[in-house]
Amino acid sequence: MWVAEEPAPAQWSLRDEAHAKHFLAMADHFRTAAQLVDVAVGPEGDVAHAVVLASVSSFFLHFLEGRTGELHQGPLPHVPLPPGATLRGWRAVLAFAYGGTVPHGWEEEVEEAAQALGAPRVVAICALRLESEGGPEPLEEQWETLRAMEQLHAGGLGCDLRLRAGDEVIPVQRLALSCSCDFFRALFTCPMREATHDPATPLATGLAPAELHLLLSFAYTGAVTGPWPRVLEAAETSLRYQAWGLLTLCLDVFSCGLTPETGLDVLAFAVAYDLAQVGRVAEDYILATFPSVVATPAFLDLPAHLLIRLLRSDGLNVLHELEALEAASRWLMANGNGEEALVKEVLSSVRFTLMSTRELRKVPSVTAGVADPKVLRELMVSSLAPVAQLPCRVRSLQEVLVVCGGDTLTANLAARKPSGNLWFAHRYLSAVGLVKQVEWRALGQFPDGPRFRHAVAVVGNTLYVLGGKRYYGVRDTLASVYRYQPMDDSWECLSSMTCGRSYFAAVALGDSIYALGGSSGELYCTDSVECYDLANDTWRRCQPLPMALCGHAACALDGALYVSGGCDEACQCQASLLRYVPGTPTALLAPMNGQRAGHVMEEAGGQLYVAGGLCQRDGQTGYRDQLAFEVYSPKLDIWVLLSPLPHAHVVGGAAVLGGELLVLGGYSHETYQDTHLIHAYQPGTRRWITRGTLPHAYTDLQACVLTVPPALRGPSCSEDPSRSPQTPNNT
Repeated sequence: MWVAEEPAPAQWSLRDEAHAKHFLAMADHFRTAAQLVDVAVGPEGDVAHAVVLASVSSFFLHFLEGRTGELHQGPLPHVPLPPGATLRGWRAVLAFAYGGTVPHGWEEEVEEAAQALGAPRVVAICALRLESEGGPEPLEEQWETLRAMEQLHAGGLGCDLRLRAGDEVIPVQRLALSCSCDFFRALFTCPMREATHDPATPLATGLAPAELHLLLSFAYTGAVTGPWPRVLEAAETSLRYQAWGLLTLCLDVFSCGLTPETGLDVLAFAVAYDLAQVGRVAEDYILATFPSVVATPAFLDLPAHLLIRLLRSDGLNVLHELEALEAASRWLMANGNGEEALVKEVLSSVRFTLMSTRELRKVPSVTAGVADPKVLRELMVSSLAPVAQLPCRVRSLQEVLVVCGGDTLTANLAARKPSGNLWFAHRYLSAVGLVKQVEWRALGQFPDGPRFRHAVAVVGNTLYVLGGKRYYGVRDTLASVYRYQPMDDSWECLSSMTCGRSYFAAVALGDSIYALGGSSGELYCTDSVECYDLANDTWRRCQPLPMALCGHAACALDGALYVSGGCDEACQCQASLLRYVPGTPTALLAPMNGQRAGHVMEEAGGQLYVAGGLCQRDGQTGYRDQLAFEVYSPKLDIWVLLSPLPHAHVVGGAAVLGGELLVLGGYSHETYQDTHLIHAYQPGTRRWITRGTLPHAYTDLQACVLTVPPALRGPSCSEDPSRSPQTPNNT
């Protein structure tokens, strides 16, 4: 997950698109069971809910307007059909009211009955069918019916009961609450309760006014809108009153829309209500984005037992163990209150054994005013003492950064040598100086030899490697595609692309992978796009890009592909951003603040981040390094400049891991020197840091995030943190 650059949205808008269908299906269940019905219609006395009929028919709206009283008592009123409405036509309108569909056949008879009953939407559907044309989708019609019910409620029509919530008395439609909330369903379908309740007296519910208004709003709209506290309130209310549709909507946000500002609230909510799966998702997110979470005000409100749980986790994502100590000290400064037992328990969760000598010297200053020096010394000695013989586990995320292929210099710097290796970052260790150390381990090798200028896509935990080059010839452009399963270290050769491609982009979207543009054979760049069907192992041509491009970047967001920058056929760097949706015209969006090609683009938190690459020199021929770093908001269609890259990364790789954007490898066009540096952007502090170095100074490489087998991760305990990491030699 990623931390958005801008603050968490002031207003959240959550909506269950299928709510109207579920609502009216429940209403139809009540109708067939003769529950909450209040009218009998036609010669055979078909029972129904007057408020649903009035939502599609002016005839029944007039009937509803003429009713008096609130809770119906005694026999159901019988409503005869008006002239022109046959039994078959009436029942077609009845089916439409609850299901949004009109039965096929007898369209002329149904249309005549619908006109007599004042059901214009049914009339329109019949007319379209008679003209051999389609009509609205059933779900659209059901939403229209639900909106009409909401308007009736707002006007006080169909309200057959008054509920007391706190000091408020609120008229309600029993059917609406019963269709969206199990609590009210049980309350209103209990015959004894209805038989003994006095309609003139408001029914006490025990709900707060805000809770009842929230449940009513969701019943008609299937949505929750408001600030984050309202979303939490909605989740708590849905649990207390068994509004499962509302709860599902909130849990989707809790699982997929986490931010550092909301993650701690979700974890506390999940623990309080024993929601294990939601708790795991929230905890994994907090562990992965811990530096950003610590920077939020909500961190100081974290309960002590949850803080200790996080600090003791192997998955805590910190650059070095001193960060964990700094977080613990910040929390204790606000919450410790001089309680020695609490201070000991919190600080004993920090792994002093993982600290370098330089970091250990900083411990007293970091904990000044928080812990008694004597207590601190005892904790450090007990954790570092060899006699303890306690295993010290290295912290690491479940997912790892993987580097795939690329191009590097030989050891004697005499020639370039493409790579066929896959490396993964086993762990990050602190070292003296600005550059941290990364312990790299071998994951595998390409089955057909080295490749660079290729593209990769990840679907689930499966890696797809497409195209690229093996050597440096004009005709040496690959069309081959391979699939790699890291959990069993297996490769599979798939159907090749329709043409060879290098310097191109590949993006997974739904059940397909799209290969866009690039250099193809003797063509410097192409506008062609093709799509790989994951299920059928086939490629097909798609609509082309509006211009030929190579060295561009692309990623998927909200069902669309976004393509940024690149070089055109005249070798001119572009600042363009394209929105490519298969089957629709490509849209030209707001351009970036500067040209770039050979750059990276990653989607995170619903926004697009671009970094690195090169651009045209101002007023001169040739190119220069592009250090600008910017973010694009699809909702606002604007780009915002952020802190620039500290080092050039032309044709480098990128990935999002642990709440950070990692940019790695590539070269500087101005010095022609390859780089082995890994730079990480931390959105919580809005700064770039150096995460470490690559196994070699690779260019034209690809990076991704995968989960690898536990056996490859090595031992998780009894490791000596003082030993030097087994890092491949850097050139």
